[in-house]
Amino acid sequence: MTRVGYIWVGPLEHNLEFQRDLLATRGIDILYEDISAKVATPIRTELTTALDAIGAGDTLLVWRLDRLGSTSGNVLSLLELLGRRGVGVASVAENLDTSGDAGHSLLTIISAFNELERCLSRERTMVGVYAARARGRVAGRPRALSPTNVERVLMLKDQGATVREIAQELGTSRATVYRAIELAAVDASAERPAEQERTSLTVRFGSPLLGDADALA
Repeated sequence: MTRVGYIWVGPLEHNLEFQRDLLATRGIDILYEDISAKVATPIRTELTTALDAIGAGDTLLVWRLDRLGSTSGNVLSLLELLGRRGVGVASVAENLDTSGDAGHSLLTIISAFNELERCLSRERTMVGVYAARARGRVAGRPRALSPTNVERVLMLKDQGATVREIAQELGTSRATVYRAIELAAVDASAERPAEQERTSLTVRFGSPLLGDADALA
C-alpha cells in the first residue's frame, strides 16, 4: 500500500516548497512533480507517470484537487477512473479521502454525476465521432498516449469536453485525441455485428414427411 504524492505548480504560483513540506508531513513514499511554464497549456506529464505507476490499494495525495486538472469535470472524471481501479485520492485542503468505506459512498456520488453528464452530452459526442469516421480519419491507437490517458480521453469526451480541451489537459495534439476517439468507435462497431450474429442464430428442425416413416424406423 503506497502513498504517492503529487505536486503541480502553475506559472504564476510560487508554492513548490510549501506543497513539498505539506505532503511530507502527511507521509508519502514517492513524490511526482509538475512545474508548468505555460499558462494556456497546463501540461501534467508527471501526473501521467504517476497514474500509470499507481495500483489498487494505493493512495494519491495532493494539496488541493485543482492540482489534478484544469476543470472540475476533468478532476471528477479522474477521481472516478481511479476509484474504479481501487486507488484512493486524498486532498489536504478539502479534507477529502476517497479510500475506505466512507470514500466508497463519495465515489458513488461522483460516478452518478459523471454518468449524468455523459448522458446529456452523448448525442453531441457521437455526432463528432461519426463525422470524423466519414472523413476517413480512422487510424491505430496513438503511441503518444498511455493506456491510462486513452481512458481519460474517452471519459472527458463523454462528459462534453472538446478535443482542444482534452489535448490541452493531457499535453498532446488534437490529432492524437481524434485518433483515440475514432479507434474506440471502430472497436465498438466491430463488436456489434458479432453480437447480432450470435443472437440471431436459430436452429430449426423440419418435420419429417409421412412418406418417410420407414426411414425413421
